[in-house]
Amino acid sequence: MAETEDLPEEIIVNIFTWLPLKSLIRFTSVSKRLRSVILSDPKFAQSQLKAARQQKTLSRRLLVSTSAPRLELDSLDLDTPSFGEPSSVRKLSFPFPPRPGGYVTLLGSCNGLVFVAVDDKLFYIWNPFIGFLKQLPDPGFPLDEHWLAYYGVGYLSATDDYKVLVASYRIRDWEIEVEMFSSRTHIWQRIESPRLRITPELDLLGTPSNDALHWLKYEDDEIVSFDLQEEVFRRMPLPNFEHDGKTFGKLGVCGGCLCVSRYPDGAFDSIDFWVMREYAVSGSWIMLFTLKPPELPLYSREFLVVESCTVAADWTGEGFKLMRIDHKEDKKLGRYVVKGLRICMVEYEDSLLWISGCHSGIRDRAGQDTRNPSEGLRKLKWK
Repeated sequence: MAETEDLPEEIIVNIFTWLPLKSLIRFTSVSKRLRSVILSDPKFAQSQLKAARQQKTLSRRLLVSTSAPRLELDSLDLDTPSFGEPSSVRKLSFPFPPRPGGYVTLLGSCNGLVFVAVDDKLFYIWNPFIGFLKQLPDPGFPLDEHWLAYYGVGYLSATDDYKVLVASYRIRDWEIEVEMFSSRTHIWQRIESPRLRITPELDLLGTPSNDALHWLKYEDDEIVSFDLQEEVFRRMPLPNFEHDGKTFGKLGVCGGCLCVSRYPDGAFDSIDFWVMREYAVSGSWIMLFTLKPPELPLYSREFLVVESCTVAADWTGEGFKLMRIDHKEDKKLGRYVVKGLRICMVEYEDSLLWISGCHSGIRDRAGQDTRNPSEGLRKLKWK
């Protein structure tokens, strides 16, 4: 047999970027060098994510936060037909320091990074897959005198910049303050915001699309958008539904296009999905499809619209019953129950990404490292 030479490291690393995350995690025990590349090389993490998108092998998951009587985090596989089954669920421990009786708000997610607010005061970047956590600077909202009005997270690929927009009501005068965090500058900056009445008019969670965040403004039948590049608010018209007896539900993305869902007043026995085929063109709205699942929760007004499915959350008296409704096969349902009085849901992807310059592991309030960035890998059973 002819002698073989070892492959250059760059070729080996390139091959490894095309492997699934589950295999890569196993390879971290082969050598210290390989572990360092897989868990600590930002270029490798970005290449692996890009390869997974090309191969359509990304693991898309639903992250659910509930509070009272206790804080819990559940991560559910959105791609599996067995949604809600124990084999597709991860129970995550809270790496944050919430106060007793406090709560966690999921502000949004991009590229596997989840942005989190604890008690509306402490803000974090978190990767649930590798256990990376970084506390953000204080945005300067008045302590104990505000609550979050609306928020969203987006990513500008041209500048490799994650931007977090958070709007807060000041209780003393009912004014809204809007702050935006940039991962490139690592600072918050004040953003001029549109005037809103005391009653919240916008949906809480912003929908990212076309380098902008979007919120449904219920009373005026329009979408409020925030351009992440130019850092300005704009308004986008919705189609004229001519008093069809239906109510706006949620914004989402379907087929790569911004979409809005609508359901009948009172009955809530079906959901219509309208999509904007050409971004920011009011005449491009068309109705894409209608979901009529046999067991749609009757009183649910909490649901999350993602690319391939809708997750509805129905209050049961002891907690929330989650129902996953497949967009192509609406009779294909999955169910899961979470306990708590408050619920937040975001879609995220498993990835190895972390923010460059912030690879500091889990930190406490004083900013001290409390464990290595990859230690969380030993605490989860990957599925």
